[in-house]
Amino acid sequence: MSQQLWPTLGLIGLSVITGVAGQTVLKLGVASSGPRGVAVDPVAIVTLILRSPLVLFGFLLYGVGALAWVVVLSRLDLSYAYPFLALNFVLVAIVSQVVLSESVPMVRWLGIGCICVGILLVARSAAR
Repeated sequence: MSQQLWPTLGLIGLSVITGVAGQTVLKLGVASSGPRGVAVDPVAIVTLILRSPLVLFGFLLYGVGALAWVVVLSRLDLSYAYPFLALNFVLVAIVSQVVLSESVPMVRWLGIGCICVGILLVARSAAR
């Protein structure tokens, strides 16, 4: 793997981490906002966004990740870079279980294992 690739992989990592953190913070913000079902009322959604610091912070994290991703796209082929975003699935499952105390069934972990194999195959393609 080329030395020039490492800074760009760091930006991919930043995009992934801010995506996972953004999802987690959004979930915490929505969960603390009250009853489920807000999603059916557009006015309630906008009100939730404007009144919840956690939801606003989640969107800010997405913005940081999007900026990093734009730089990544300017440096790498999309077909190489994009599969790394699948790390979001892996890390969100881990955070969901550890931080949010959600149950993640074995079949989901098996699927996540398949995702990891795919990411490794894509990563190895850079060396060729």
